[in-house]
Amino acid sequence: MPVFKRELAFTADRPLENAGDWWHLVLDTDAPGLYVEHTWLHAGPHQDGQTAHGTQRFGINDFLTLAEGRPAQPMLMSALREMFRDTEPAS
Repeated sequence: MPVFKRELAFTADRPLENAGDWWHLVLDTDAPGLYVEHTWLHAGPHQDGQTAHGTQRFGINDFLTLAEGRPAQPMLMSALREMFRDTEPAS
């Protein structure tokens, strides 16, 4: 079954490089579950080509607590407000 992702934020390590931190709101229809996924790819400070990369999942409540003051937190709140906004019933 599909997994839906919505990017919340990206923070680049260095300009013009595809390295940094990505945060996504993820809906996994198999699990089922709604969570925040943090993926990172960081180049080492030396020219030896070593990189650090990984992925970590957070429950929504945990992420809201742990990510306070980070760029992805207000974007998550905005995405959740959009998902659960009241809509006028069709006449």
